[in-house]
Amino acid sequence: MKISRLLIVAFFAVFMLLAIMALKEGMPSEKDARVYPILQKYIPYVIEKRAGGLTIKSKITGIKEKPPAKVVYGRLEQLEKQWGKEFLKLEGTTLSILDKNKKQITKIILNNDKELTWVKSYFELK
Repeated sequence: MKISRLLIVAFFAVFMLLAIMALKEGMPSEKDARVYPILQKYIPYVIEKRAGGLTIKSKITGIKEKPPAKVVYGRLEQLEKQWGKEFLKLEGTTLSILDKNKKQITKIILNNDKELTWVKSYFELK
């Protein structure tokens, strides 16, 4: 009797561990509370809700991408990072947002090291 109870507890523990790992994998990474909302106005990708799940839509082309639900936030981050490498320019504590002709649209002054570190790590800027 004791062995069967131990097996049930072990299966439950393994199942919970796998569920937590899958949940963490599907979660988006942490974003800066001040800088990210400002950048969202310029990032050309948005998430739309639909009956079958979530869709990533390009504001420029209107093309909709329908990744599996498990990876939708990871794919959105990937697209945002690609956009950031091409259209963001970091000079000291000033983050410039560029258009397709590489002309500055606007700039954001980063207030502290936390914001600077987040921009560098999230968008992989130097």
